Amino acid sequence: MVEHLIVFNAEASREEVLRMAEEAKEVLLRIPGVVGLRFGEALLPGVRYRYFISVLFSGPEVVERYRDHPLHVDFADRVFRPMAKDRLTTDYQVVLEVPPCGR
Repeated sequence: MVEHLIVFNAEASREEVLRMAEEAKEVLLRIPGVVGLRFGEALLPGVRYRYFISVLFSGPEVVERYRDHPLHVDFADRVFRPMAKDRLTTDYQVVLEVPPCGR
């Protein structure tokens, strides 16, 4: 599994960012090989990056397919990049995964 992790700040209200995250879920999960998506925001104010989006890929072969996929390109160019100019993106090979405990 590969985790495509983006940490970012947004030039938008929190409500607009939440709408963007919902649209990301609707659009990006339709791309073959995308198996999950998570969105979050920092607990404390004043941290370097306020938000994150994590897109989970079934394997490394999905990275290039995702990057060039028309659904991703359209969403990124039309919605995400204009809102999140201050961002870092990295793809990570997952080497250890511990499922959440049932508490």
